[in-house]
Amino acid sequence: MTQEERLIHLVSLIEQQGKVMLHDICEQFSVSRDSARRDLVKLTQQPGIQRIRGGAMRATLTAKLESYAEKPVSEAKQSLAVSAAGLIEADDHLLMDTSTTLTLMAARINQPATVVTNSTDILQQLSLNPDVRVHVLGGRFDPFHRAILGAQAEKQLLDYRVNKAFIGVCALSENGLSTNNEQEASLKQAMMAQAQQIILVCEHSKLGQENFHHICGLDAIDVLITDQPLTSSFAELCDHHEIQVMLAQPNQGQR
Repeated sequence: MTQEERLIHLVSLIEQQGKVMLHDICEQFSVSRDSARRDLVKLTQQPGIQRIRGGAMRATLTAKLESYAEKPVSEAKQSLAVSAAGLIEADDHLLMDTSTTLTLMAARINQPATVVTNSTDILQQLSLNPDVRVHVLGGRFDPFHRAILGAQAEKQLLDYRVNKAFIGVCALSENGLSTNNEQEASLKQAMMAQAQQIILVCEHSKLGQENFHHICGLDAIDVLITDQPLTSSFAELCDHHEIQVMLAQPNQGQR
């Protein structure tokens, strides 16, 4: 097997396992330690992979900030929205975070419910639904995230108690939920503190990723809705933390 062929396999292993060690390369491909080291040098020249002592791993910490307007509406998001809306029961009291996927979900609510949100887009969507009562958090409007953020909104959350909170995901790893915006992190924490059940709605591309501001650990999450099967290691973590994992079906996004 050539080095190029080994590198293809190694990239796949890192995607599945998060990292690969020098001794793994030696054993799996029957090469010397010197050859394995050269493989690691080549491997870590690829974007998104970094060198660690004795191996290489996926570079999970990212500083990327994506505005609300830049986020595309994909079929995966449509599928996630359908699955999330399916968890709503009649007369539920809900918190809905700012998220393009959750805005799509809002359009699919077909049960009478009460919703508290910091999203102007969700407000606009739910204003068309006579069966949903909407409470909007007050405070500073952040046009980049199209969200109401800040201390005033967090203080207002103390006036509400809901049975389900639907939270959008920026990054989710073995260390929990995170974001690159400090005020967004603080508001998500405040939302989660007022809910009996925490439901994350997460595209698979955000799994295994980490951002700078920590929101919560996996032990705070009750339900994870995602659009592709989890890796075996992450599935084990979810099972350990008693997180119910729901897989959105691709054809759910079609009507």
